[in-house]
Amino acid sequence: MEKNLLLELLETGEKVSLYSPRFEGEEYTEFEKFLLKFKDSHAHDVQVLVRRLGIIKQNGAEDRYFRYEGSMNDRVMGLPSHIDTSELRLYCLNISHKVLILGSGGVKTTRTYEEDIRLHKCVQTLQKIDIEIKHKEKQQIITITGTQLVGPLIFTIDDDDKE
Repeated sequence: MEKNLLLELLETGEKVSLYSPRFEGEEYTEFEKFLLKFKDSHAHDVQVLVRRLGIIKQNGAEDRYFRYEGSMNDRVMGLPSHIDTSELRLYCLNISHKVLILGSGGVKTTRTYEEDIRLHKCVQTLQKIDIEIKHKEKQQIITITGTQLVGPLIFTIDDDDKE
């Protein structure tokens, strides 16, 4: 099943801008839904992630702030980095050190995200968005200007609901 989404600008700054996908018909972005879901049950872990995002906003989305996730062909990263400990994982697309797309995630109870259906789906969704962004970048439909993604930020991805 195909799903439409908009990459919504959450916050813009000198060093980095934060975006998050909002699927058609959804009230909240994926990142907002993540925060709402875990803010009470995992308050400390959410604080760790928010603190890490604050550092990223100050310094830019440098690779050292993330865990490498996904595959060698995509830009999927995970938070928190190896520096912080947390039961939660938040998956992101680090488009450049100036553009960060915040996805979703969840409680990590398995050794790898692939072993958890929910976490695997979060990563796959970001991988599909990354493919679309790369395609539009190659065609110069989307460009990065400073800390902004410029162009139509509406995408359609194949989303096979296996959750």
